[in-house]
Amino acid sequence: MSGKIGLPLSMVELAETLGLQIALSLIQNFGGQDIKWPVRPRPDHPVIKALGERDGLAVCEYLGGSPLYIPHGRPGRVSAARIAALEAAGLDRAGIARALGVSARHVRRVANRSDDPRQYNMDI
Repeated sequence: MSGKIGLPLSMVELAETLGLQIALSLIQNFGGQDIKWPVRPRPDHPVIKALGERDGLAVCEYLGGSPLYIPHGRPGRVSAARIAALEAAGLDRAGIARALGVSARHVRRVANRSDDPRQYNMDI
């Protein structure tokens, strides 16, 4: 199921429906972010600015009102020290994720990881 009938399942489904170029543009512009797509975006909305009116409206028509995580498509190592430095500089977790090109979930996971030997490691 996809689009307004149900939640989009993946970027693969989006690429199959709207085209690979649109999917790659989303990754380039919004990689690492969880986004709830607007139903009727304003002309100054970031998706319209990033993709252009035609493609931006197509994405919003397809995903409108639905959340979709946009993968960043890059391998990367993020250290707790780097996250702490960016937090000290005033960035929130979403801003840190954008700055490092990773997901906000990954930033939370790394930032919340404890080196306390009394804490059980739940990483799988």
